[in-house]
Amino acid sequence: MALTRETVVRNLWASSALFVTAALIAFVGVRSDAGVRVGWMLYFAGWLPPLAALAMCAARKESPGVGGVFAVVLLSAFGLLFWLNHA
Repeated sequence: MALTRETVVRNLWASSALFVTAALIAFVGVRSDAGVRVGWMLYFAGWLPPLAALAMCAARKESPGVGGVFAVVLLSAFGLLFWLNHA
């Protein structure tokens, strides 16, 4: 199966779920100051792949579609929850 640009963009959009899951495990599972720092690093790193996908879509003047909405809503919602839990 050939690796197309569309497949790469879809995986970039979906990768935000993996970063949020890893951050949640770091926040809840580790329960230490180091775990909280790692959780925030993972959360903020989760914004990089969707931003790269957005740049790829903008370069080709395409709509991000449902994947873009999913990534932004997921990261925003969990960012708010993480902030409320660790503020």
